[in-house]
Amino acid sequence: MKRKKQLTAFALAGVMLLTAAGCGKQTADETQPTTAPSSASSEAAATAPENELSWLNSSQTLPIVKEGTDKTLSMYIRMAADSPEPEHQYTYRFIEEGMNINLEVTKMSGDGQAEFLSLAFASNELPDIIIDSQLSADQLVNYGANEGQILDLAPYLNETYMPNLTAIYEEHPEYKSAIQDSEGHIWSVGAIADITDREQVPRAFLNYDLLEELNLEVPETLDEFLDAMRAVKAAYPDDYPIGGSYTRSNPMMYLLNAFGYLTSDAAGQSIALRNGEVVLPVADREAYGEFLKFMNVLYEEGLIHPDFFTMDSNTAKSVVVGGNPAFVTDAPFTLWDDFGGWWGPIPLTSDWNPTPQWPAGNGVLNAGGAVVTSQCEDPELAATFLDYFYTYPTYRLGVMGPLRDTQSEYLFGVGGRYYDESANYQSTYVDVVENPGKWNSNAEYVAQEIQLWNYFVFGDGRYSADLGEPSRAETDPDLSGADDPAELRHTIEGGQKHFELALQNTVCKYVTTDVYPKNVYLDPDVSVEANHLLTAISEYATQESAKFIIGARPLEELDSYFDEIENLGALDYVQIYKDYYESIQ
Repeated sequence: MKRKKQLTAFALAGVMLLTAAGCGKQTADETQPTTAPSSASSEAAATAPENELSWLNSSQTLPIVKEGTDKTLSMYIRMAADSPEPEHQYTYRFIEEGMNINLEVTKMSGDGQAEFLSLAFASNELPDIIIDSQLSADQLVNYGANEGQILDLAPYLNETYMPNLTAIYEEHPEYKSAIQDSEGHIWSVGAIADITDREQVPRAFLNYDLLEELNLEVPETLDEFLDAMRAVKAAYPDDYPIGGSYTRSNPMMYLLNAFGYLTSDAAGQSIALRNGEVVLPVADREAYGEFLKFMNVLYEEGLIHPDFFTMDSNTAKSVVVGGNPAFVTDAPFTLWDDFGGWWGPIPLTSDWNPTPQWPAGNGVLNAGGAVVTSQCEDPELAATFLDYFYTYPTYRLGVMGPLRDTQSEYLFGVGGRYYDESANYQSTYVDVVENPGKWNSNAEYVAQEIQLWNYFVFGDGRYSADLGEPSRAETDPDLSGADDPAELRHTIEGGQKHFELALQNTVCKYVTTDVYPKNVYLDPDVSVEANHLLTAISEYATQESAKFIIGARPLEELDSYFDEIENLGALDYVQIYKDYYESIQ
């Protein structure tokens, strides 16, 4: 097929040099081109006459664009600044040769992406699709509902254009609810994964070897946790049992959870649910004061580092690695070569929280992974292209490349991958094996030769047996020979596998999906008000919480703290999110 010249990557230096390229460029023999819909008229456009789209196959059929038709998609894609040019990557060739879609790709680097996109939207110089946009829910609503620069994909969510995603949403309507706004608009698509998956839940780990050394049981209550940390401190008085700092590997999420807050935000400055009620932890009179008292005990007794609030990341890590901590939130294999002594904790109960619970990782139902802009002349093509990656085999094809055997028709210049039974069924690449020394690892090969976009940007990453790929359960070691899987923690090879199993056999047993939604689509005016309130609330809560914990402000002034934070608008802020939560129930 004919290949369009790719846009060269460019940098922002005050003036932005962009080439506006509308998708769906027509060949000479095509007539009645599809009109580009605005978000307001996209429902009508999604029912275009069949003869106008005779060139388009379903996302379940390749090529997506029928042979003899010349179609182009222009894209901005977030890629590392030092990554190869897009046309070098396998996924680029697969789209052009397998899907029969010409590409015009511009790289966005992470460092300047926010400014880059801000200028692009301000000038309305936009491509057809932006991949890994990292636009917030507020920005999606603003650029979509308010400015009309992002298309509403809801009208294209049907069996004609997006059959894969339609089927997923029919099976799991909660996935759809997680990314659509209160009016039913879908301004973007994102990654889908099992939100209770062991890789997705918040992480926490206990040093079981240390507990056994001191004849301590795994704590199940907040009081038992405090007693255990005190025992560790008594045995190792120069060390700090609870690792991390406020800005790196903050352990406060585990403790907030013990007070009933279902949140993954260790600072407690994100809206959360507690006993089914919408709360802002740092402004919650019922339990947050007690949490601060508990943290003050940890500080006064040296159970956390005296520089907890001021340590930089490197210092915090070195303190943990060089000491005898009993609790960390880093995956142990990222800190120590000998990681076998660690295992997952049990979510704690307390006088304020009678039920052990752990928040699901709702962040994997992402919004902002990919958006279609109003500049796109063929949104049907854009929607069909995105939908292709919403099956597990096609998702893996896009971010990992083809399997040597079962996807051999899609090799397009690469050797493919296979599952190496001798290496615990890990993906092994023919090109890496046949070119020793060219790439340092399979991961480096994938980054340099395969991917146009990163993992979990968009697409369906939930495991399915359709690919013939061994499931993680099939490659997990057998832990059934012990009454408690933790007894076999030293026998598990591979740090990644170890930390996954540690979480699967502990906190994952207590996961609840009753968490406050990550993606909140407020009306633009309401969003401005909420952000204004949060700025003041966050600054005050950060400073004053630290003062209470280190003893710089007397705990007797907690009532005054809550009065002051309410004067800053905390109750109004919470009410905004209560109203939104009720509107989507």
